[in-house]
Amino acid sequence: MYTTYQPQHQPQQPQPPPLQPQSQPRTQQAEQFVTNYYDPGLLDHLTNAIDAGCMEPQGQEALDASMPLMQFTDDMLQLYPDQSLGQTPPDNGSQEQNEERLWPANTMGPPQVYSQALTRVEPNQASEQVVEMPLAQALQDHSSVLVEYYFKEVCGMMSCYDSPMNPYRTTISNMWSGSQSLYYITQSMAAACLSEVSPTFASVGHRLRDQAMICLSREAKIAELETSSLLALVMLGMSLSWHDPDSLGQPQFDVLARKVMSAEARGDPLALADKKKEFFFYNSLVYWKMLLSFVTDMDPNMRSAQPQPIPPDSLDKHEPRMPHPQTGIGIEVQELVASVGSLVRKERKRLRTRRFVSKDDIQQAQDAIIASERLHAELCTIELPQEGDIVDAGDDLTPAIHLVNIAEAYRCTGLLQLYRNFPDLLVPFAQSAHYMTGSPDSSGSYPDERAFTDTWLTCLALHVLDLVKDIPTTSRSRSIQPLLFVSICSELSMCRPYCTISNLQQSPVASIAASPRFRAPLNGLEVLQARKIVISRLSAFENILAAKPIRRMLMLVKKTWACMDEEKKDTYWMDVMMDNGYETLMG
Repeated sequence: MYTTYQPQHQPQQPQPPPLQPQSQPRTQQAEQFVTNYYDPGLLDHLTNAIDAGCMEPQGQEALDASMPLMQFTDDMLQLYPDQSLGQTPPDNGSQEQNEERLWPANTMGPPQVYSQALTRVEPNQASEQVVEMPLAQALQDHSSVLVEYYFKEVCGMMSCYDSPMNPYRTTISNMWSGSQSLYYITQSMAAACLSEVSPTFASVGHRLRDQAMICLSREAKIAELETSSLLALVMLGMSLSWHDPDSLGQPQFDVLARKVMSAEARGDPLALADKKKEFFFYNSLVYWKMLLSFVTDMDPNMRSAQPQPIPPDSLDKHEPRMPHPQTGIGIEVQELVASVGSLVRKERKRLRTRRFVSKDDIQQAQDAIIASERLHAELCTIELPQEGDIVDAGDDLTPAIHLVNIAEAYRCTGLLQLYRNFPDLLVPFAQSAHYMTGSPDSSGSYPDERAFTDTWLTCLALHVLDLVKDIPTTSRSRSIQPLLFVSICSELSMCRPYCTISNLQQSPVASIAASPRFRAPLNGLEVLQARKIVISRLSAFENILAAKPIRRMLMLVKKTWACMDEEKKDTYWMDVMMDNGYETLMG
């Protein structure tokens, strides 16, 4: 079922707890510098960046804080469960607050056996005392399996490529045994996946998820979040739907957004490595924001609130680009698609709740049209990296062309949602094309404009499918594909008056101009074959990725088609989603 990458440094199997934790630092070979997002050196930087403010100075060498991180306010701490919930690792030894701040640097060494991750050594007692971080016995019994499964399968689900350059493998393998939150969240994610084949893991995963929340709350209260806590926050928020498809991670997104944006707003000078790390987490926010924009009413608009991080000044944009685990090579496109999702959802909600026409309603419609025109222009003018512009991520199953095609598919699916909801955007292309309708409507006339719009939408949906359907399911880029398949489903209609488009003289983007879909006549068999591909691919993802969100997506797609076929009219997938409460994180 799975194609597994065998890491060079996989965590050891659990052994009985040693008298003392290992303290040999891990040294990683320097890799060639790569640009724009982060390089292999940043993996080391992420790994070693434990905030000095969270340590006592006695017995420890001073560590430089890797980047300014925000203090968490009380309202942000309300996002996490009270520490009375679940089974909180109890304090050992002194109960004073500063003892909660003692996390030695030597726990950030090589991957250790799981039992060592349950211990925490006081700096001034490293040779005398082992302070345990106990788990309930039921959870301890599963730790060995869960940790192994995380590094064998799950870490590849958090990234669109998997190799030693995947930080959710390499960086986490260096950090998990020294971070309470990472220790719990890695196992929680593994338990959520394994619950499909062993239901016992469902309750185990819930308890581990709650433990991760509690630990993140405690870490936030101590001082500034460490890098390990930021990674745990991303992993927690984006995996909540693995346990419950209704959990979207909006509160966790808000916390991470405030943290990332606050550093930029302060205007503090940052070293190059710190800028890279800040931009790394900003990429994660962009992808997360895009997923949320289609399924939440809250507008996660990071641009309007505070300045956004930009690529480090010293990085040449013309040099090869290193793919990011979530955005791949399409951060600019995904930012715009996130804005499209928010705009379209807001407009669909307005139309659904409108009871009468008012000046305010007209103004909102005009504002939406203006916003759609701006987003359309920006999507059409973005220059995406070409295959030769992308650094090899070291994953033979995920060549650069897969990421290029997915970035282009996201651009086209953003355009598709705009054309569906703001059809005036298609007028220039209709005027530049010759088209012939098939059969007349009930009045005996040929509905040329409607037929052109319907045909264009279906052809564009098929073009999006063409961009991704030949990418095998073994490609790690599968982790960022699900939204693409859902977003085209309402254009695969069996009851539209299609026409034949010829001599298309104007096209919004080059890939559409080159697509054969806009030159060949459409027929119902092509639509049915496309539906079959969508179902086949999502069904494959259900067995490879976290099953619960994918299962929800399959329900949404099938329900949309059932409504279209039964009612003999167009039905928009987002309306079906809102009607039935099918919202989930589609990535």
